[in-house]
Amino acid sequence: MSLRRPAGPRPAHAAALLVVVLLGALILSGCGADAEPQTTSPTASVPSQRPATTPDPDAEQRAPAAKRKLSGPLAFHVRHRARLRVGPGGRMVATIKTRTEFKSPTILAVVTRRPGWVLVRTTLAKHHVGWLPVASGALFEQPRRIVIDLSAKTLTLFHRGKLTDRYRVAIGTSATPTPTGRYAVTDRLKTGDENSDYGCCILALNGHQEKIAQGWGGGDRIAIHATPHTWTIGKAVSHGCVRATNKALHQLMRKVRIGTPVRIKA
Repeated sequence: MSLRRPAGPRPAHAAALLVVVLLGALILSGCGADAEPQTTSPTASVPSQRPATTPDPDAEQRAPAAKRKLSGPLAFHVRHRARLRVGPGGRMVATIKTRTEFKSPTILAVVTRRPGWVLVRTTLAKHHVGWLPVASGALFEQPRRIVIDLSAKTLTLFHRGKLTDRYRVAIGTSATPTPTGRYAVTDRLKTGDENSDYGCCILALNGHQEKIAQGWGGGDRIAIHATPHTWTIGKAVSHGCVRATNKALHQLMRKVRIGTPVRIKA
């Protein structure tokens, strides 16, 4: 999927600032570049010169299905700024905005529902789940889900319960293991440079890495991202993120929505 450039010329200093902001946010995502042998061209470490965000592939299909019963995995599109609470009508712990830090629409995986409320997965480290009023957004079905098996080092994609794709992946080291649990895709991003440390594309997750490497100055968010270092696939080499080939991430970007549930198991 190609990136859309804004209409009209972009001043050079504005474009440079946007790149710095986006790349800075990505570098703080908790994956980072590992110390690896260089197997690509000398330009492999040159950062992207294009904005990384890409649109949701199914945005037009996200209309609320008010007249039919929703089933299977659900997601919640936050359309109005809402207060996240510890329980339905309970204490407020945060404010959820309509856009993520990467400017994607805020679409959160749903854990369960109560009349007038939804329990969603968030990016907050202290409140990774919380309740939002249904009136603040719209529910819709998620046809796909991702399962990452750390022992097998595989990522499997299911569509309405049926296995459709399986990829070999790289995972975290024993010192910085990929955390297990249930998460969701929060952003779909393109780097603009397949030789970058993040490869072509990134599926950011709401999960956090608890075992930060000594001296690591970045953040703790985890992600599924591409890598040009194909020698790492099938090995435990990352800071906690899950890596696949550029080809695999291009395919996932065409199929996976924001809000898609992700299960990482040992």
